[in-house]
Amino acid sequence: MPSRFLSLFICVVVSLAVMMQTEESFAQKKAAAKPGLAAVLGEISWGDRKDDVIQKLRTDMINKLNDDSKLRSDRVLMQDARRRVLDNIKVVEESYTRLQGDRSGYEVSVVAGEFTKNNGESLLRVRDEVAQRFYFFLDGQLYKMVVAYNPDYLANVGFEAFVAQAARRYGRPAGTDYGRVLGEENLVLAQWNDGESELRVENKKEFFATFTMAFSDAVVLKRLEASNRKAGGQGRQSDEVSATVQGLSDSALNDRNERVVDHLVGDIKVNLNDGRPKEEEVRHSEESGATASAETGKGASKSKTKAATKSKASTKKKGGRDFSDIEAKGGGDDLIIY
Repeated sequence: MPSRFLSLFICVVVSLAVMMQTEESFAQKKAAAKPGLAAVLGEISWGDRKDDVIQKLRTDMINKLNDDSKLRSDRVLMQDARRRVLDNIKVVEESYTRLQGDRSGYEVSVVAGEFTKNNGESLLRVRDEVAQRFYFFLDGQLYKMVVAYNPDYLANVGFEAFVAQAARRYGRPAGTDYGRVLGEENLVLAQWNDGESELRVENKKEFFATFTMAFSDAVVLKRLEASNRKAGGQGRQSDEVSATVQGLSDSALNDRNERVVDHLVGDIKVNLNDGRPKEEEVRHSEESGATASAETGKGASKSKTKAATKSKASTKKKGGRDFSDIEAKGGGDDLIIY
């Protein structure tokens, strides 16, 4: 009897040792297979077709529902959740847009600089609680995903704090770029590259009140560069995109203001010479012209003074940050970083 218990005890110990070794080996393999930038895609892969991406998105959404213990225990809630997922997938399917022709609607959007029209590019858009994801296809194959955060989510978040959080996830950026924002030199771009994928994080708060994360297939980008084919917005400068957006915004604002004024007070054109003798009409016109010229001169002088002041303000420069202190300095710790 004692020998039987001893044999059983030895079997148990050996089994536990094997299990522990297996778990340790699995953990080591998992650590060794540390995901790169493309891990953000989940089951989706660079080169996937549109239908493949939609199917994988649907599967991922359904799997998340099945993993929710609350939904698993309530059949009615699960059915409602599944219905919402299918509705969302339908919206994604309907969002598919070929980026060609005169207007797609995206030329003045937050992703205006991410594509080249009439170049075999298209996109799908997916909305979630904190951002929109734009899946870009070139010749029918996925090569880029752009994440544009909802402005409300980033209302009180600075760009350096945002980049610091991205650096905690993806490591120190390979490069950064600074540009003038509100009269000072501020961080506007951070880049990563792991050989297989590239990531650009950009500050787009000036026009769109948000930040974007653009993940791209590095292999495709190299191939495009080698063949001198422009895609993904190459050849269209950010200044050009910004000017287009600003011009449309200003034009729309001016038109809207004029319509509001006309609606409130009617036709505001007044004939100031109505009822005046002829000689007074001429004299009044000359006086008005002189007054207008004087006012214009004063306005121009003030504008020059303001421009000079603004030019002086633009010389302020902030010291660059290399993000080697990402563990020591945080900020935005509760941000969801893709």
